Amino acid sequence: MEVQQGGKNIFVRALKNPRVMSVLSVGCMLAFGVLYVGQVNSAATKGYAVRELQEKNVELRHERDRLDMQIAKLRSLDSVTARESFLGLKKIDQIRFVKTGTDVVAVR
Repeated sequence: MEVQQGGKNIFVRALKNPRVMSVLSVGCMLAFGVLYVGQVNSAATKGYAVRELQEKNVELRHERDRLDMQIAKLRSLDSVTARESFLGLKKIDQIRFVKTGTDVVAVR
């Protein structure tokens, strides 16, 4: 970026000018400031998203625990006995067990 004009370097002359240096300094500060604000905003947005997901995870775990308790309650013997007519179950009067003569389940 060196341009020679009359034996003098324009770039070096521009950098020695205090106005040009102050404008470049202010421009760099503004650019870094904008980048910093952008990064902070992005980090804050991701933090809120993570917090919301953690809260939803806790809610879902509580819901799962509640449903597990409800399943256990509905599988209990008292619950099945209370719903036996609704389920179409009948009480057994006589219990008979079948005993086979051999231990073989399937014969070819």
